[in-house]
Amino acid sequence: MLGTRERSLLLESLRPPPGYRLRRAVGTTYTLDLIALLTAPLAFTFFDAHDEDGSPSADPIALLEALRRNAGKVTIFCQAGAISVPKPEQKLLTYLEGSVVEVQPRRAGGIFHPKVWVLNFEKEDEPAIYRVLCLSRNLSFARAWDTCLCLEGELIKRKRGFSRNKPLAEFLQALPGLTATLLSTELLQEIDRMAYELRRADFRLPAHFTDFRIHHFGLRQRRQWPFPAAERSLVVSPFLVDSTIGKLVREHSLEILVSRPEAFDGLLRNQSREALPRTCYVLSSGANLESRDAQDEEEVQPRAPRPVQDQVELAGLHAKLFLFENGREARLFTGSANATSAAFQQNVEVLVELFGRKKDCGIGSFLGEQDDQRLESLRSLLQEYHFPETGEGDKIKRRLEDKADRLARRIGAARLIAKLHEVDAARRWDIALAGKLPEICEGAEVSVWPVTLSADFAVPIDGAASQRLASGIANSTADVIARFSGLSFEAITGFFAFEVCLRDGDQDVRLRFAVTAELEGEPENRKERLLHSLLKDSGRVLRLLFLILMDEGAEISNISKVIDGNDNGSEGSSGNWEQTALLEALLQSLSRNPKRIDDIARLIADLRSTPEGKELLPDGLNEIWEPVFAAREALRP
Repeated sequence: MLGTRERSLLLESLRPPPGYRLRRAVGTTYTLDLIALLTAPLAFTFFDAHDEDGSPSADPIALLEALRRNAGKVTIFCQAGAISVPKPEQKLLTYLEGSVVEVQPRRAGGIFHPKVWVLNFEKEDEPAIYRVLCLSRNLSFARAWDTCLCLEGELIKRKRGFSRNKPLAEFLQALPGLTATLLSTELLQEIDRMAYELRRADFRLPAHFTDFRIHHFGLRQRRQWPFPAAERSLVVSPFLVDSTIGKLVREHSLEILVSRPEAFDGLLRNQSREALPRTCYVLSSGANLESRDAQDEEEVQPRAPRPVQDQVELAGLHAKLFLFENGREARLFTGSANATSAAFQQNVEVLVELFGRKKDCGIGSFLGEQDDQRLESLRSLLQEYHFPETGEGDKIKRRLEDKADRLARRIGAARLIAKLHEVDAARRWDIALAGKLPEICEGAEVSVWPVTLSADFAVPIDGAASQRLASGIANSTADVIARFSGLSFEAITGFFAFEVCLRDGDQDVRLRFAVTAELEGEPENRKERLLHSLLKDSGRVLRLLFLILMDEGAEISNISKVIDGNDNGSEGSSGNWEQTALLEALLQSLSRNPKRIDDIARLIADLRSTPEGKELLPDGLNEIWEPVFAAREALRP
C-alpha cells in the first residue's frame, strides 16, 4: 500500500537502477495533472528535487535541466478531457507539449482508465532493464491510499518471448490506435521496439508470489470477466455498482468489501443489506492522510456560485484489489479496475493477477492484525461500516456531473489547432484556436483560454457555431473557436483550459479541464528563446552548467554549496573557487561522459547567438571552456 507519502514512493519507483539511465518511458493515466507530470523527469534525473509532499522542487533551474534531459523520452497517454487546469504562467509546461497524448476508447460510454508505466533503462555493455508499474493511482497530486505493483527484469536474448508478457506488449501497441492525434514516426517505432523487447523481459516476482498474468480490458470486442471460482474472497474498491457486487457475492463468495461510505450508500439504493457482503469496511479516523482535500485544490472563481470542480482524484481510499481463496491457493488482482460493470464492459483497464499460497498471500495475511498499535496492518486502519436507514443523495446533481463529464471527454477528443501570428515588433502574438468541436447541448456554457493565462481571459464559445463545426460545414474562418490577442512570447502554449457549466433549476455544475492543441506557425527556436527568459542572470547560467554535468541521482544541494561559496556572495559572480570547481566538473565529464560536454557546447552557442545571451555568460567562463572544448573536438573520430 502507498501511504501518506505515496508520491515520494512513486518517484522512487521511477528511479533508474544504479548506473542505468532512462531510454524511454510510456505511461497511462485517467486524470492527468500537468504539474505532476513535471515530477517524472525529476525522478529520472534528480531525486532530491522535490519537497516532502512529492511536489516539484522550487528550484526552476533544476527542473529545467531535468526537463531538458528527459521530457522528450516520456510519453503519457491520458483520457481526453481529463487533464486538470494548471495555475497560469507555468513556462516550463512548454517542454511537456510533445509528451501528452489524449485518447478516447472505442466503446460507447467507456473511459481510458489504466494506470501503467513501462520504463526502459539502458547501460553501456549491460542488458537493458524493463520495469512495469501497475498502479491504482493517476498521475496527480491527490492524496489517497493506493497500490503500486513493480515488476522488473532484464532483457533476455531469446527467439521466443515469454507468453505471460504478451498481453502487456499488446496493450502497449494498442495505445496509438486510441487517439486521433498524428503521432510521430519516432514514437511509433519506439513503441514497437518496446513491445517486442517486453516479450523477452524476464520479470522477477514480488516476494511470496509464484507467477503472474496480465489482463487488459476494452481493447477487443469480447467482454472479459477474469475472476476465478472461490471459496472466499475480498474486494477493495472506492467505486461500486450493485450488479457487480451481487455477482461477486453469488459466484465468488465475496465476504469482505472495503470501500467508501458514499459508495456503500449508493449500493443501498438498489440492494437490500442482506444482498451485500457479510462484512463491510471503511477507513477509520486513524487512517487520515493529514492533507488538504483533493477536491479543494482549485480556487473559487468570484463569478462562480459554487466551487469549480476539476478532474481530480478523491482523497481517502483509492486502491483497487480483488483477492480470492480456493483450497491452498490465493489469487490477487491489482490495478485500475473498480468493482463496477463499466470496468469490465466499457472501459480500457489493466489488472495484474498474482498467484501464491493462501497462508502467505490470502485474506488473513493481507488484512493483518486488528490490534496493531503502529497502524501498519490494513485491518488496523479499518472500521466496520454501519449502513444508514436512508440515503437518497442528489440525483439531479449527479446527472449534471455525468453530463459534464461526457461533454468534457468529447471536447478533449477533438483535434484542435492553435494558429500563431506575430503582430508587432514587441513580439506580441495572436492565437486563433481552431477545430471541430462536438455539439454543445442546449443550456450549456463553455469557455476556453490558454493555460498560461488566468481564467479572466476566458472566451465563451458560441453554441450555434459549435453545431456548425460539428456538422462539418467549417471553413478557414468559421472553424475558429476562439481568438486571443496580444499574448507575450512566454504565454504561447499548446495547452488550453476549458470550463463547462450546466444548470438545472437551483443546481449547477462547473467542470474545468485542459486539452492539447497542435501549434501552427510556432516561432523558430522557441525553447531556446524560452531558455533566455528563464536564465535571468549569470548565477543561474552557472547553476545550469553544473546541473548539465551532474550524474543521475546526484545531490542538488552540492551544487548550491558551489554556487553560494563564492567570495562576495553575489549570485552572478564567478569567483576563483567556482572556476576551479567548474573546471574539475568539465574535466571529469570529458573523461567519463563526453556527451555532457556537447550539451554544454550547445547551451553556450545558444547564449552567444544573441546580445542578451552573451550578457548572461559568467565572467571568466571563456578561459576555462575553450581548452576543454578543444580537447573534446580532438577526441572525435
